Amino acid sequence: MVRPWPALAVVLGLAGLGAGLAHAQPGDELSIHVMTMGPGDHPFFKFGHDAIWVQDRSVPPAESGGGKVYNFGTFRFDSPRLISDFVKGRLTYWLSVTSFDRTIASYQSDNRSIEVQELDLSAADKLALAQRLEVNARPENRDYKYDYFFDNCSTRVRDAINAATGGRLRASAQGPARMTLREQALRLTADLPWEYLTMYLILGPATDEPVDRWTEMFIPQELARGLRAVSLAGVTGSRPLVRSQEVLFRAQREPPLDYPPDMRLPLLLAGVGLGCALFSLGLAGANWAVWRVIFALIVALWGFVLGFVGCFLTFVWAFTDHVVAARNENILQCAPWAILFPVLMIGVLRGRSAPARRAFVATLLGAALASIGLLLKLYPGAHQDNAPMVALMLPTWFGMLLGMMATWRGLRRRAAVKGRAEAKS
Repeated sequence: MVRPWPALAVVLGLAGLGAGLAHAQPGDELSIHVMTMGPGDHPFFKFGHDAIWVQDRSVPPAESGGGKVYNFGTFRFDSPRLISDFVKGRLTYWLSVTSFDRTIASYQSDNRSIEVQELDLSAADKLALAQRLEVNARPENRDYKYDYFFDNCSTRVRDAINAATGGRLRASAQGPARMTLREQALRLTADLPWEYLTMYLILGPATDEPVDRWTEMFIPQELARGLRAVSLAGVTGSRPLVRSQEVLFRAQREPPLDYPPDMRLPLLLAGVGLGCALFSLGLAGANWAVWRVIFALIVALWGFVLGFVGCFLTFVWAFTDHVVAARNENILQCAPWAILFPVLMIGVLRGRSAPARRAFVATLLGAALASIGLLLKLYPGAHQDNAPMVALMLPTWFGMLLGMMATWRGLRRRAAVKGRAEAKS
């Protein structure tokens, strides 16, 4: 006697498989994740990084390497044009594709945190996103001109996800940002003082304008925060865009600050200290040659640094594509003509009063220009956040001015005494 149950089970199993295949849609086998990497040690890596991980579950992990990672932050470190392109604001980045396993190993070796967010997209949207990324990664399509704030690895991921959600990401990010572009840059570079001060110097008033959450997503961590706030419409109601979130690797380093440190008082104290030192050296140099030499050398070096920065800021404003560095009020604190101070100080080193007078006039003009920068803070149209730079530079200029005046007067007195002695002889 043949029992019907095994045969019935086979029939039902085949029917279920057929129904499953009938309901399967292209794209169901895909899972889409946004990968957010924390900051690294290199100055270029302080802002963090992100990428899109596309996992095809129909391909064994041993063959796929865990899936494809689409990385918009690829550039050549060894390019002979890296520095010149960076200065001109014309760096070329491109979209590269690597395996998930290789990506994880690379960022773990650099001690950078890795967090992944799986997106709850429909099968059609997942497939469309994967296909767009493949087309974008072709050699003829992959290159783009990089911009740290407006077109970078994070904004490219943001735009791709926004397209996949039918504009839902942008619609959810219309509110005001947590902070300005400058504040975001400063908080992320606070652990590297020279980079922090460089950011304060080179960023112009465009980075102090109020922005929305959409613009703030140039920071990968802010994009991850924004993704968590998005909801998608479904048959049974709305659902969150982020289906799940997981930390794959936690770096052994201090996390970035939540807000930038206030450096106005420390830089003011540093400026006052440097200004007092320059005044004291100039006063001593009026009577003793050794102090005059020390004073002249320090003024030559400091003036060259200020003048170089002023010339650089002027060049970046006038001749490069760095929009965020335009109309920079820090030019007023770094008089471009101060780059000539080493030449002016040669005469002071030789103890001549005429070159000392010319150096005094140049210092007076620099101090006056820096004072205009302070007065601009009272003008409603001037909104650049550069108070720490004014606090550092203005006392320095006035200390240098008083020291130069004392040196010039001392040399003039010495020249007068020498002239009377020669007249008597």
